Amino acid sequence: MRTLLRTTLFGLAAFAGSALVPGVASACGGFFCNQSQPVNQAAEGIIFADNGDGTVTAVIQIRYQGPSTKFSWLLPISSAPKKPEDVGVASNLALQRLQSATNPNYTLTTRIEGTCREPDYRNGTASGGSTSAGPVLGIGGEDSGNGVTVEASGSVGPYDWEVIALDASLSDPAEVAVTWLSDHGFDVPSEAPKLLGDYLQQGLHLLAVKLTKGADTGSIRPIVITYQGTKPSIPVKLTAVAANDDMGVLTWVLGKSRAVPQNYLSLELNEARINWFNASSNYNSVVIAAADDAGGQGFVTEFAGATSTLKNVVWTQSDEANWTSFSQGLYQSFSEFFQRAYGQYGQYDGFWDATQAAVTLPSTVAFADFKLCPNCYADQVTFTPTAYLNELQTKVIEPIKLVQNLIDAHPELTRLYTTLSADEMTLDPLFTFNPDLPDVSNLHTADRVIECNSSIYQYEAPWRIELPQGGVIRGTAATVGVWPDFGTLSPNLRITQSAASGTGKVLEDNSATIGTALASYNASVNNGTAGTGATAGTGATAAGGSGNMLGSGGGSGGTAGLKSGGGGGCNVGHGSRPLGALFALGAFGAILARRRRHAAIRSR
Repeated sequence: MRTLLRTTLFGLAAFAGSALVPGVASACGGFFCNQSQPVNQAAEGIIFADNGDGTVTAVIQIRYQGPSTKFSWLLPISSAPKKPEDVGVASNLALQRLQSATNPNYTLTTRIEGTCREPDYRNGTASGGSTSAGPVLGIGGEDSGNGVTVEASGSVGPYDWEVIALDASLSDPAEVAVTWLSDHGFDVPSEAPKLLGDYLQQGLHLLAVKLTKGADTGSIRPIVITYQGTKPSIPVKLTAVAANDDMGVLTWVLGKSRAVPQNYLSLELNEARINWFNASSNYNSVVIAAADDAGGQGFVTEFAGATSTLKNVVWTQSDEANWTSFSQGLYQSFSEFFQRAYGQYGQYDGFWDATQAAVTLPSTVAFADFKLCPNCYADQVTFTPTAYLNELQTKVIEPIKLVQNLIDAHPELTRLYTTLSADEMTLDPLFTFNPDLPDVSNLHTADRVIECNSSIYQYEAPWRIELPQGGVIRGTAATVGVWPDFGTLSPNLRITQSAASGTGKVLEDNSATIGTALASYNASVNNGTAGTGATAGTGATAAGGSGNMLGSGGGSGGTAGLKSGGGGGCNVGHGSRPLGALFALGAFGAILARRRRHAAIRSR
C-alpha cells in the first residue's frame, strides 16, 4: 500500500456547493461451537447530522503524523460559523464507541442434522480423532486585503481556526488563498492551488485550522462544525494528494430517515466472498473488490436503523455514574485527586490539556517533565479541585457527550463504507435521504449444518453453510475452518443507483450467476474435486476428504439458490477503516479496467 504523508490535511467533511448542487452540505474452526466475528476497520471517520433547520453538523476525525508546527487542516464550507457553539471538538473515544456499536458482525451458528456415531470413551480417549478450530468565536467580515475576508475566527480545544472568503472578482482565488494562508502561519503544500480551485470558484468559504501555540500532536482530536446545507458531501478530490491506495471512507449520517449515496452507487456484497469462519480476515478485501467492481464509486450500507438502539452507547450510564462519583468526591491531596482522575480519564482526549490548564507548576518544572512523572512533582503542584473538575468537564466529558447528544437528537442513523484510491477520487460523494428503504442490520447470521449419520463420527461428517442471502456452500471434515477461494465470483450481489425515493434502479444483479457458480462448486465437493478446478479460484481449499457426502438439507446435488429481488441493503456487510478530515486517504491496466467498468455500469 502506498502511503503519502502530507503536512497539510485537506478536510473531507461537509461542504455546501450551491453552484454545483443546490443545498448540498459537504463537508473456532471446529464443529462444536458457534462463532461470532465482528469486523473492525481501522480508519478515520466522519459523522454528518441533518439538523432539519437548513444546517448540517459534521464531526470529523483527524489523523496526522508529523511535527506540530507543520499541522494545518483545510476544509471548504458553505458558510461561516454564526455562533460560538458552531465550532467545537469531540472525542476519538466517542467515534470508537460508535464504530464498535455499528460494526458489521458475522455469526456462524452450528446445528447437527441426523445422528452421528458415538465415540468410544471406555479407554479414557475417543476411538476417533478430533478437530478444533469551549470555543471562542470572533465574527468577522474583516477585509485582510488582497481579496481575502476573514469571516470568523476563534480557538477551540487545541486548535486556532479562521474562516476566509475570497473576492468573487479574483481571477485565481486559490492562489490568493494559499498566499494568505502561508502568510498567516498555515503550512500549505504546493498542490493546494490546483486542489482548492474548483471549490473556491464555486464561492465556498475555507476553514483553516492549526494547533495553538504550545499544543502538540497528541492533542489532535475530532473537530465539530455546523454550517448551512441540507445534503452532506465529502470533498474527496482534495484528499487525492495525500491518499493511500484503497483508503477506507467510513461515514455515519443522522437524519429523519435512511441515508443513501446520491451520486455514488449502492453496493450489496456477495456473502459467499466473505470468510464466515473468520470474517475479519477478508471483509475489507471484499469491500475493496466491490468498490473496484463499481468503478471505484460505490458505498456499502453497513447499518441503517433507529438511533434508539444506540442510546447510552457513546456515553453510558456507567460513565455518568463514574463521573458523578468522581466529581462529588472529597480529596485530601493533589496526589489523591490526580491518581483517580488519571485512572479514570488519563487515556481520554483532552485529559492532559485539562490538566495543564488546571495546575500551576514551579517555573523550574516544564509540563512535559510533569507528564512523564506526575508523582515526582505532586508536592510542588498548586491547584483547586473545582477548577480542575471544570476543565475535565469542558475538555474531556462534554466532547464525548456531544456525540451521544447528536445521535439522540436524530431518529435514524446510516453507516456507509467504501474504499478509494487517488485515481478514483474524481467525484465528491453526495448523500441524500430515502424514507422508502428498509433498515439494514449490521448483524449477519449463517447456519452451519453438520450432516451426521450412524456410520461416521461427528468429526468426520460433511457440512454445509446456509447463507442469509440464500446460497449454500458445502464442505468436508478436511476443510473445516478454511473458506473456499471464490475470487472469480463478483464481489457484489447487486449494484443499485439509489435516489431520494423508491427502491432505486438495479444496474447489476449477479444472484443467478453466483447461484450457478456455487452449485458447480458444491458438486465438485460432492465428487471430491473441489480445489482442482477454476470454480473456486486458485488457492481453494483442498478437497475431498473421507466420509459420506450426504445431500440432506441443502440438496443432494449441492444446489445453491440465491434470494433475488430488491431489498437493497439487508444483507450488507460490515467494515471499519475510513475517513477523516485528513482523509489521507496498481497497475495501469487495472485502473483502466475499473474506469471502463464504471463507465459501462453508468451507461445502463
